[in-house]
Formats: sequence, structure tokens, C-alpha cells
Amino acid sequence: MSRIDVEVGGEIEFEMGDSVIVIKEDGTIRKVILPEMGHGTTKTAGYKKTLEVIDVLKPGAKKEFVQYNRKKLH
Repeated sequence: MSRIDVEVGGEIEFEMGDSVIVIKEDGTIRKVILPEMGHGTTKTAGYKKTLEVIDVLKPGAKKEFVQYNRKKLH
């Protein structure tokens, strides 16, 4: 598994294409923030990893997300 940077601080910096998962103190997922999807985005390694993560968080979500993006991009 690749290394994950964990940062504790008052300011978080985001770069274009970053994804964010907001987890509440009780462990529930509050929000998943994803970058705007374009035709090229769906071919990236980051997109594929994002699909893996959202499917772990909510089984079946990967399929729903892929279908949603197909409709949106066409």
C-alpha cells in the first residue's frame, strides 16, 4: 500500500483534482468531495482509486458513480 500523508493543522491545501472524504467524529461519512469530472478524468489512476474508496465506504456506490458520470459526460 502506498504511503498516505496525514497532516494535522489549521490550514489544508488542496490541489486541482484532489478528492476529500469528511468523516464525522462518530465514524460516519459526512461528505465525499470530488473534482469536476471530464472525459480524461475517468482514465486516470486517481479516478480508479477514488472508485475503490467509495465502494468500500458504501458497497455498490462504484457502479452508481460510474453510471452517473457516463450520463453526465454524454
